[in-house]
Amino acid sequence: MLRNYFKIAFRTLARSKGYAFINILGLAIGITGATLLLTYVKDETSFDQFHSKADDIVRIIAVDKTGEAPRKFAVNAAVFASTLVEELPEVTKATTLFMRGGHMNFTIDGVRFAQRNYFITNPSFFEVFDFEFLEGDRATALAEPNSVVLSENEAIRYFGTTDALGRTITSPFAGEFKVTGISKNTPANSHIKFDVLISQNYSEPQWQQMLTSWEQIGPSSYLVLTKGADIADVQKKAEAIANERMGAPFADMVDFELQSLSDIHFGSADIERSIAQTSGDKSYILIFISIAIFLVVIASVNYMNLATSRAVFRAKEIGIRKVVGAVKKQLVTQFLMESLLITLISLIVSIGLTDLSMPFFNDLTQKNFDFSWATLGEYLPMLLGLSAVIALLSGIYPSFFMTRFKTVDVLKGERKTSSPFALRKILVIAQFSLSIIMIISTIVVTQQMNYINDKNLGFDDSNLVVIDINNANVRKNFKAMRTELAKVTGVESVSVSTRVPGEWKNIDEVTAVTNNVNQQTRDSVDVFYMGFDENLIETFSFKLKDGVSFTGIDATDSTKILLNETAVATFGLENPIGETIELTSQGRSIRVQIIGVVEDFNFQSLHNKVAPMILGYWNNPAGTIDYFTVKASGNMANMVTGLTEVHNKFDQATAMESHFLDSQLANFYQAEQQASVIYKVGAGLSIFVACLGLFGLASFTVEKRIKELGIRKVLGASQLSLFYLLSSTFAKQVFLAFIIASPFAFWIMKNWLNGFVYHVNISPIAFIVAGLMTMAIALLTVSYRSVLATRSNPVDALRSE
Repeated sequence: MLRNYFKIAFRTLARSKGYAFINILGLAIGITGATLLLTYVKDETSFDQFHSKADDIVRIIAVDKTGEAPRKFAVNAAVFASTLVEELPEVTKATTLFMRGGHMNFTIDGVRFAQRNYFITNPSFFEVFDFEFLEGDRATALAEPNSVVLSENEAIRYFGTTDALGRTITSPFAGEFKVTGISKNTPANSHIKFDVLISQNYSEPQWQQMLTSWEQIGPSSYLVLTKGADIADVQKKAEAIANERMGAPFADMVDFELQSLSDIHFGSADIERSIAQTSGDKSYILIFISIAIFLVVIASVNYMNLATSRAVFRAKEIGIRKVVGAVKKQLVTQFLMESLLITLISLIVSIGLTDLSMPFFNDLTQKNFDFSWATLGEYLPMLLGLSAVIALLSGIYPSFFMTRFKTVDVLKGERKTSSPFALRKILVIAQFSLSIIMIISTIVVTQQMNYINDKNLGFDDSNLVVIDINNANVRKNFKAMRTELAKVTGVESVSVSTRVPGEWKNIDEVTAVTNNVNQQTRDSVDVFYMGFDENLIETFSFKLKDGVSFTGIDATDSTKILLNETAVATFGLENPIGETIELTSQGRSIRVQIIGVVEDFNFQSLHNKVAPMILGYWNNPAGTIDYFTVKASGNMANMVTGLTEVHNKFDQATAMESHFLDSQLANFYQAEQQASVIYKVGAGLSIFVACLGLFGLASFTVEKRIKELGIRKVLGASQLSLFYLLSSTFAKQVFLAFIIASPFAFWIMKNWLNGFVYHVNISPIAFIVAGLMTMAIALLTVSYRSVLATRSNPVDALRSE
């Protein structure tokens, strides 16, 4: 019987090749789009879940209570973690990760390598986390001082092979290290990513102090709790221990929380100084799931619409089957088999489409998904699941719809027509509503990204090359190097600074104390701080609103500062020029004088409101210079070569690290850029699949009304009136879809834009463009069939009469 069902299904599809093509292509696109998006969702939601103890690992979070609002930091005192292991039975293991100055430099056979993706840690790291080893013993790899574990890629970069156990690498500032292990490259879905792990050197006095002091908060720590331990209860006990050991006033300034490992990827938006290089956004996961559902639903609706519209041509077939004894169950099974067959063919086509699309999708998402014959088994559950859902969604209603025909009526050639609000029309409206939501969203997201790209940030970020200072000797002699950099062809100006706008590291903060109007009481405010030299205005094109900038005289400029407009308002200064402020940083205080005010500039992402900022001089003790910033023009390749030559002249120990500042600023919006492209692709696929169905529906509508059109032409109807007759129904449905979709799209985009402090307003233009675009596409889709019908010879249509 099953064989017979499939045989009939094949014959039916062979007789209706156009119908089969439209359905197969639409369903294949739906499966492909959903597969790609759900692959991304699966990867994002699997972060850090490959560790065997994933459910029991927590991260210690420090909460600073001294400001107006609490601030969370993914750092703590190293001794905190080891103390909890000793004193709390619920804590079984702990590991702590340090970074020393943000970078390390290694020399191997005279070749210099810059390394930023590293951690200094203890042997228990591999007892807490399950990163795989290629070479060496994970239990002892970090047991001895000056031992290192390299990732697979880094071993190849350093030595050209992973067979590197026992080899040595040398740091100009930390001595010689022995390679004791080679690990597999860290998985993409891990928030901890490393190329080098260095063992803690317990013999160094500074490490002894770092490991035992409750006041030195800097490293990140992870705990392994016993199975079933109550995190809230452990947190309460841990905080009590911290308060006791830290003592006043520190205990009154900081609280501690425990964050589950599974929450880190999506739950760290408000946590500063996290070692995670990327963080997830659940809103985008919901968006991508929604787009996947849209594609599946739209493709399924296509099938339902086309299948029910063809019912009139299969009515006699159904009637005859009933006459010869077919029961409803058999007819339903037959139509479900047709749906299943089309879906299986679509599945095969979608495998090819997914293979073709995956490289593009990887470039878009910055992932490295592997879709090939070797990995097809990993995708099969998802593919088969999607196919089963689509087969049921698209097949159930048409099968029951077509088996409801009364045998006597269909054999007489009679069948009641559906009402104006039949399910088929509702499905078309729903289909285009989803497509219009996607188009409106795409337009708004594109407008916001254009706004970000075009917004005046308060400084000029174009053609700025930032060079890291990784050598203490360079810091001592930076003026000589600055002079040489300025001589390179194509360099317009050079500035040195502690941080730069768009900083990817932590921006320094200082405590500022100002006198109030009556000079009687003082207010303390934590503000951001950057130190510059006298070339800051020329290099960054900051707008000086009031006062003057630095003169370049070190002795006098060291006690001078500039404020941004927000800082002036925060301090409540009506006439800031000449006022004095006391700055405190790292236990040191200095009184400085305000000499100028610069217009606000966005030194952070546009997700954040401009905060108070103090611009000090480079030799102010509040910060240490860390960058040269070069304003460039002309041939960039030749200029970078010249900059490298100057760097190597002054720094023989470290490799030059540089980047263009505008590229760094673009990283703030990487997730939004990805979402923007996915919106565009999703909207394009949605409208394409919807129009495929609309084309098929128009074809069958014309075929069903071919005699009516012939009669109308014989009676004098013009081609324009016939075109209007055929197109007006679909136009009304698209217009109704626009009315329904607009408020939903407005609500979705309003919530999305609220994630930016600076954003565009939702313009009616987006809705007008989306409506006109959808209407135009829909009319173009049906016009081909409509025009053919209006130009056909009525004799051909009426010949059988």
